[in-house]
Amino acid sequence: MPYRITLGSAAVVAGLAMAALLPAGPATAVTINPFASIIGKWAGSGIMTMRDGTRERIACEAEHSGNALQLRLVIRCLSGERDIRMVARLSSNAGRLLGFWEEKYFSAAGAISGIATENKISFTVSGNVNGAMEVAYSKTRQQVSIRTRDVPLKSLEIDMKRR
Repeated sequence: MPYRITLGSAAVVAGLAMAALLPAGPATAVTINPFASIIGKWAGSGIMTMRDGTRERIACEAEHSGNALQLRLVIRCLSGERDIRMVARLSSNAGRLLGFWEEKYFSAAGAISGIATENKISFTVSGNVNGAMEVAYSKTRQQVSIRTRDVPLKSLEIDMKRR
């Protein structure tokens, strides 16, 4: 027996089609911010290792801002001799990161590409300095690991807590 569309069933189908085209309610329209846990002010300390093998203790502060699509990382570390200031501007598209970074003390700048997950940002940096940076974080703690090539700075290892 062939299926017959009656006026009542056509109205139901049309109603369902219209409902599918309507915007979702406020609960589903909210964009989740994968960077929410890292946004804010941080402070801590770490170790800076130079290419010649010398190591220096450093005191660091960070202030990060952004939303679900963009993140700005600002990290400043002071040692007895150096004032390192790194700024990174990242854009996220489904966890893929692209952006730009610069560091004032070593006069370095370049491009960023990497990935972001719920509690970690990993990216490579390129330009007049090449390297990698990883930021692992929770709501209360942040661990930063930076590895470079092409400059006297070999690495930074920083452990910070939310202020």
